Amino acid sequence: MERLFGLSGLLVMPFWFLMIAFPRWTLTERVLRSAAVVLGPVLLYAWLVLPALRDILPVVARGRLSEIAPLLGTPLGATVAWAHFLAFDLFVGRWMYLDARRRGLSAWIVSPLLALTLMLGPLGLLSYLAIVTWRDRVAAAAASMWRAAREGNRPLSMLAAGSVALLAAALLLQLVDGRQVLGVSTWVKPAKFAASVAINALSLALIYGALGFTGRGLRRAANVLVATASFELVLIAVQAARGVPSHFNDRSTLEFAIFQAMGLGITIFWIALAYVTRQAFRHRAATTAVTWGVRLGLVAALSGSALGFVMTRPAPEQMRALVAGAPTMFGAHTVGAQDGGPGLPVAGWSTRAGDLRVPHFIGLHGLQLLPLLGWWLSRRARAASRLTLIAGLGYLGLMVTTLVQALRGQALLAPDAVTVGLFVALASAGALAAAWASRSETGKIAPARRTAMRLQVGPAGMAFCKAHSSASVPPHV
Repeated sequence: MERLFGLSGLLVMPFWFLMIAFPRWTLTERVLRSAAVVLGPVLLYAWLVLPALRDILPVVARGRLSEIAPLLGTPLGATVAWAHFLAFDLFVGRWMYLDARRRGLSAWIVSPLLALTLMLGPLGLLSYLAIVTWRDRVAAAAASMWRAAREGNRPLSMLAAGSVALLAAALLLQLVDGRQVLGVSTWVKPAKFAASVAINALSLALIYGALGFTGRGLRRAANVLVATASFELVLIAVQAARGVPSHFNDRSTLEFAIFQAMGLGITIFWIALAYVTRQAFRHRAATTAVTWGVRLGLVAALSGSALGFVMTRPAPEQMRALVAGAPTMFGAHTVGAQDGGPGLPVAGWSTRAGDLRVPHFIGLHGLQLLPLLGWWLSRRARAASRLTLIAGLGYLGLMVTTLVQALRGQALLAPDAVTVGLFVALASAGALAAAWASRSETGKIAPARRTAMRLQVGPAGMAFCKAHSSASVPPHV
């Protein structure tokens, strides 16, 4: 059964490879036109299920977790489920490919979505349906964003494009390279870092354009960010290809030297980002809300990046091994347990101990959330700048709260009463501050002016003015 499970991927991988890597080939379209491409995993599924149908059908019909879980936990059950996934994922991928060809969608859009469908089927399908539904809007928004990023800072936009290419390569390599590091595919870490760098590089390029960053110092800072981030990605990819951990590795002189080089690179990156953050407080965007969103987003990203230095602190058992001169890992993501244990899907954050990657992630991606929030509020709220400032401070408080939780050795989804109390206090303070900001911005009509209005416009006019008044009423009313 183990051999059958391992070889079953060969029934579908040639077709996925054609759709993702060579979508424009006439041969690819000709082959995928036939529904027979899914025949291999379908026949495998039938061959496995039909002899055991008497045992499987009642369990599936009742649909109880207590019965299905043990079934899927057997070699036969897992292989049957895997054949089921292979058949239906390929059928969905084939439909997406043919539908995209009919609609004339670009392969640069469809191929990553097919790769996502191959790895995480429903999410890839959902993404494709969203793009098809809002095709014109999404395409226009993506094109506009890319032009703005290139105009804001070309090197940062090129770093984003290169990171996307590395992400696609890492996702495909996970399918053909079965090696694992700390319990997951050796290519998971390059994929995660490539995705993070792509998002943050694109965000920084847009920020450069929004704040009008054109000075020589800022251009040099961008070049430093690009060089150090690229250096980090290359070393992570090299270590993944070697099948060894890229971070906290002190198992040999070479591994330690590579980790130290990465540490030096990220330190220089942090200094350059600190310079960009400082300059953001000297420049303004189109609106005050966006300005504060960008500023606080950069502060959050800078703080989240700094948590990487906290992760290098050796645990007590690691310190003892280092003193003894034994090869070991130097630092960890997890507090209270070893790295590589049970974790949340995709993110991998520990489900049994504290994990410093949680506040690290929250901080880094404030660079996207807070500027977007400022932009959204500036279009819909009167007190946009105050609300953005309150939300930004609350976001920083959320990062600090999850940091305290992680340092106390608690998993994100298993908080104690103290952590819950901190979350509730933070949310309550944010809600009260937002209510105050909205109310103070609306304002009230002064009593003397209200009396004058009653005399001049009468009860009906007064009711109308109350319904349509802004922060103040023009004197001539």
